[in-house]
Amino acid sequence: MTKWKSFKTLLGAGVFAAFGLVTGCEQAEQKQQNFEILTEKVQEQLTHDVLGEANAIDYLEQAPIEARAMSGSIVTASVVPEQSLEEALKTESYFVIGSVIAKPKESLTTVVEEEMPASSQLPEAEETQVAEAIVTESEFAAIEQAVPDVVRSLKPNEMSKNNGQIRLSNDARTQVKRAMHANRNMERIENFETRESVLKKLEPPREAVQKIQKFKRDVRVRKELNQVAALDARSKALKRLENMGLSGAAYARDGGNMVINIGMDPTGYQRDDKPRLNEKFKRFAPHKLKSEDKIQDCSKDSTRTAMRSDAELATRCVVEDLRASGDYEYVEPDYIFTNQFEIRPKNLPVTPITTSSGLNPNDPLWGFQWHFKNQGTGEDESEGGAGFANFWSRANQTGSAGVTVAVIDTGLQMDHPDIKSSRNLAPGFDMVSDPFMGNDGDGRDSDPNDPGDACDPTDPLAQDTFHGTHVAGTVGAASTDNSSGVAGGAWNVTIVPVRALGRCGGQLSDINDAIRWAAGVVPARDDLGDEIWNANPADIINLSIGLFESCPASMQEAINDATDAGVVVVAAAGNARIDTKYYAPGGCQNVVSVAASDARGMLTPYSNYGEAVDILAPGGDLTRDDNGDGRPDGVLSTKYAKNCYDPVTNEPVESCYYAYESGTSMAAPHVSAALALIKSQFPLATSEELTSRLKSATNSRSQLQCSGKCTHYPGSEPIPGQEGMCFRPCGGVALDLANAQLD
Repeated sequence: MTKWKSFKTLLGAGVFAAFGLVTGCEQAEQKQQNFEILTEKVQEQLTHDVLGEANAIDYLEQAPIEARAMSGSIVTASVVPEQSLEEALKTESYFVIGSVIAKPKESLTTVVEEEMPASSQLPEAEETQVAEAIVTESEFAAIEQAVPDVVRSLKPNEMSKNNGQIRLSNDARTQVKRAMHANRNMERIENFETRESVLKKLEPPREAVQKIQKFKRDVRVRKELNQVAALDARSKALKRLENMGLSGAAYARDGGNMVINIGMDPTGYQRDDKPRLNEKFKRFAPHKLKSEDKIQDCSKDSTRTAMRSDAELATRCVVEDLRASGDYEYVEPDYIFTNQFEIRPKNLPVTPITTSSGLNPNDPLWGFQWHFKNQGTGEDESEGGAGFANFWSRANQTGSAGVTVAVIDTGLQMDHPDIKSSRNLAPGFDMVSDPFMGNDGDGRDSDPNDPGDACDPTDPLAQDTFHGTHVAGTVGAASTDNSSGVAGGAWNVTIVPVRALGRCGGQLSDINDAIRWAAGVVPARDDLGDEIWNANPADIINLSIGLFESCPASMQEAINDATDAGVVVVAAAGNARIDTKYYAPGGCQNVVSVAASDARGMLTPYSNYGEAVDILAPGGDLTRDDNGDGRPDGVLSTKYAKNCYDPVTNEPVESCYYAYESGTSMAAPHVSAALALIKSQFPLATSEELTSRLKSATNSRSQLQCSGKCTHYPGSEPIPGQEGMCFRPCGGVALDLANAQLD
């Protein structure tokens, strides 16, 4: 028997006892009728919200198994070894053997000003006209009923009547809309259909918003590859390789840098017919080469001889030689970035969970998404919630198709049942250039589908993460309010999936190109070299990726190009429990760096921290169950998983499409979704205005809420009066959209 059925039984007994106090045989019939009416009304209130829709318990029980089965159980917290700051910094990152990124001092690109099409050059009058609201006389009468004071204050130029229709100017529409939302004045309109029609018409048409955005946007300034300069730079790079006794190829990238691939004797580099994935050094090498270090004298004949059969040594020597030449602004290894899921044991047993109540949306698993709920300890609240539910209700909007979020990650599971029919997806791109890492049989193309990213499929413990699907689902890639699966943060946002991570991770060179393409700064190119531009340039870019290195120069340049184009770049702070300044892209400049909080609103043990962190957001902690519901306090979102269960019966299910995960990877998309909602509320806001409004949509955090054991966080500051506890700067504020200003 479910909690709901038990409660109905108790409810009936209580109501019956109350009516038992009424005496007199002559009232028996009336008493029974009253009991039935009251029981029906109370049950109706408990099973429906104010709009007459069933609550989350009913949605959960009524949903088919494939729409509600999920994966994730509470795990045992791992023991964090004590280490010094110096020891922590010895943690190895990796780079691709045989690949180097370099930027010649002589520019490879020409800055081009692209004129806007004549159709987008809207005169001021037309700009106002497209944002007008046109309502019928009956609808206007309903508006007068709801907000009479506002209607009386409208000026003649803000309201006009023609052929039975009333036109409200953009300013009038905004005034009326805000007043209708304030204190839920729209509920004064008794006719539900009229109310919904009025609210819909007060929203500016999506097409109008997109036109105005395009009109307001500055003339596009982009970089165009200078073929002559690129050819010259390529020749110089190959000449330097030749002088070192090496061969190779150099490719100019549209962003202004170049990727140099070192050719090796195949008998010396790869001795097997196919890569041995479990020997990572066959393809990747740990990074120990710093700009001030000298590995050995690469000019010696013995070293040059060794280079021809040692690809790792050759790569290090090429980096050193190009840096010493003075011909380049920067030279760096082609680092490997990884997703920022919290690392934890695999193949864990299933832990049964209990159901919980919730209201809108009608997705059956909404009740388990504590991270979107309002902050608090009451019913349907969470101490660590980010206040999305409050924002949806107050703003009466859940996002706009005119706002675009690009998710640069492992791609997207296009056949996911909650995604394949989603209206939120726009064409994306696969930016993974190496077919081995692409794991899909080819290089770059227009298919961002995620085929899996397990580094070594022969390893029985290796699993495809489908990381990008989980991240994009949190932003809003999945269909929300569709009686299936989970909800996203921004229900109606446009998602552009950009695949830059594949098998074993993602190359820095690919990620840089993905950032620029997503921002609409440079084109991608197909196999024939033809340009493929992003038709939906991003307003927000989400980077839930990480590298244990200070921000690479080429990545910082790509981020700068995106922000110069008006994009807000959101980055995960990283999961190494160390200062974010040692991590990229969370430690890069011009990003919104996001640390992870748990269901209590406290910084998680795995999260990076530091002065570079801007904001704290729900990332989850699978080792905790602070609300005592028997399920892990991870972030629940879309992705294919195994070892699943039915949350209604607690019976095991072989596979499912929803799973709990944790990490700063999960925190970043909450901020991206929040920015998308704010942008939907203020469609003409600049990136600076958006980040300013984001910072106001927060709660302050105390030192204790950002604290942890000093032994776990080397170099952090002890908290006076708290023995053994250290302060970890975590941005000082935590995301709470309940504090977002709507006007």
